[in-house]
Amino acid sequence: MKLLLPIVSLLCLCGQALAQDPAPTPIRVTDGPMLGRPASDSMTLWVRTVRQGEVVVFYGTDANKLDRTATFTTRGPEHDYTGTLTIDKLLPNTRYHYRIADHQLSGSFRTMPRAKDFKNPKGNPKGLFNFRFEFACGNNPKGGGGSVGPTLPVFDTLNAQVRDKINFAILNGDWLYETRRDYPPQEWLHQVGLAERDTPRIVRHAPTVVGVWQNYKDLMHRGRNLAEWHRHVPSYFTADDHELINDIYGAGETGYVNRRAVFRDIGTRAWFDYLAWANPTEHDAPAHFGAAHFEKGSNVLEDPDADFTSLPLAEMANLHVHWGTPTAGVPDSKLDAQPGNPNSAVYEIVKVLGPTKLQVKPSAKATGKASYSIGRRCYGKFTVSNCDFFLLDTRTHRNLHNVDKPDNPKATMIGKDQLKWLKDGIRKSKADFIFVVSSVNFMVPHVGSGGGDDKQATIKKDDAWTVFLKEREELIEFWDDLDKAVFILTGDLHNSFAIKITENVWEFASGPHNSINHAPMKDEGGRPPNGKFKYGPRSCDIRWSSYAMADIPRAHRTFPHYCVVQVNNVFNNPLERDGERWFAFKHPQVIFQFHDAFTGELRYSETIVLGLD
Repeated sequence: MKLLLPIVSLLCLCGQALAQDPAPTPIRVTDGPMLGRPASDSMTLWVRTVRQGEVVVFYGTDANKLDRTATFTTRGPEHDYTGTLTIDKLLPNTRYHYRIADHQLSGSFRTMPRAKDFKNPKGNPKGLFNFRFEFACGNNPKGGGGSVGPTLPVFDTLNAQVRDKINFAILNGDWLYETRRDYPPQEWLHQVGLAERDTPRIVRHAPTVVGVWQNYKDLMHRGRNLAEWHRHVPSYFTADDHELINDIYGAGETGYVNRRAVFRDIGTRAWFDYLAWANPTEHDAPAHFGAAHFEKGSNVLEDPDADFTSLPLAEMANLHVHWGTPTAGVPDSKLDAQPGNPNSAVYEIVKVLGPTKLQVKPSAKATGKASYSIGRRCYGKFTVSNCDFFLLDTRTHRNLHNVDKPDNPKATMIGKDQLKWLKDGIRKSKADFIFVVSSVNFMVPHVGSGGGDDKQATIKKDDAWTVFLKEREELIEFWDDLDKAVFILTGDLHNSFAIKITENVWEFASGPHNSINHAPMKDEGGRPPNGKFKYGPRSCDIRWSSYAMADIPRAHRTFPHYCVVQVNNVFNNPLERDGERWFAFKHPQVIFQFHDAFTGELRYSETIVLGLD
């Protein structure tokens, strides 16, 4: 498993004396801490600071005696002064408390269990253990009828009833909803204390990234209960459209000209700075940003400041020429008709012609200069006990879909390389359970906007795998032949549901945390609350779902949910009371529990037992 971002200027000092706050520091933590990368012997903290500088963290197992200290330095303005600290040499399955020195920012976390602590040579030779996680999607905090509202009540429930009972969380897309995307670079320079001559390279080539950075800060400042959750619960993330821009399609479609499609790499850069640092990634190469010269009719892109021969292009995504307007990242359909740079489009890199030149497809439409980027691959995998989790990237490599031809054999949601990585990884997996984390839905179409105003005028909407049927069916047939259970965890659709696809393959959608619900009769292909459903060539069984009738006004469709997943691998059978002696179930179980986000009340539970049938 590869982890993102090297730890910068890390120094861990351990002692038994009570940690003392230093003299007041001008390096203030403005956002965070957030937790991620949970392990049995380590945990990673993320913060943003007002300027690049040193941050001191006190931690220990006694909340009243934080007797250990770790120090690190945040990164520069090119990453908006964000940074991470990995605290290591921790005890497994142990509660730690921490606080940022000279701040009232505190939290706690539990390290992951360790296999050898559960081993029993006869009863549990593999050292399997039980664990829980929460997953959902859709944190929309905006008022005006688009969400439950800016108070984010789900996080009051999660903090009170869930956070101390789970090992980690997965936010399966749409953690972010677009605000302040037109934030001017000049204001950002003032905010971060830079003169215009010191503008970082990323901001010179992609100035709208500062609006996405500001978008993250806005939500973190608004959502105090959300921030509290992240101070106590390590998380993994997928990016869906709102992390990038609403209804982004066709980012992998060579020749496609669309303002939203070519915002992909700008949104992704900010996502890694603020959230995706927490994810394992199969490929570590970051996106490359630059400014290139084009000649009308030529298929050669030239960037005198680049060295394309040094880039690991085989581990990167395709090339985008940016729209180039100050509002490129604003989700407003009226802006889609406004022209951008004449060469803005999705390009294929055909060949490296030299350090500063690429052969690309299609050829340029005009002579001139434009900012461009070569994208990064965002997918990755992690393992917990006998479970493998594959975090998919459903936006970066996606072809332009066609609702009227959903079985197009050439269309792909995730790209041929990611598809091969997924299938190869599952073939090699020794896990009993496979969790495929897809931000978009598998069996239910997403064909409506839930009554929202922002709609792409040039393409019929469907975000789901239901317009990539060949690839979807290939995966279902592959999974159904395995000797292990496969669970597709999905989000996006603003409703929760449990779907049995085959005896071996299930889809579980969870959420939204705070967004309004969609009306299935309008937005989800007319699916029922439960029962048989068919959209495309395959029918499935909807066991349960959240549901909003079509006559409920948009602002009143507030039925938020979350799901807690419990993996039962072992049971304790000690010889003496309060002892430990772990035995593995011959047939381990996974329990999906859907809860009302307002009250925490259990709404539905589905249990899958491996190998009984």
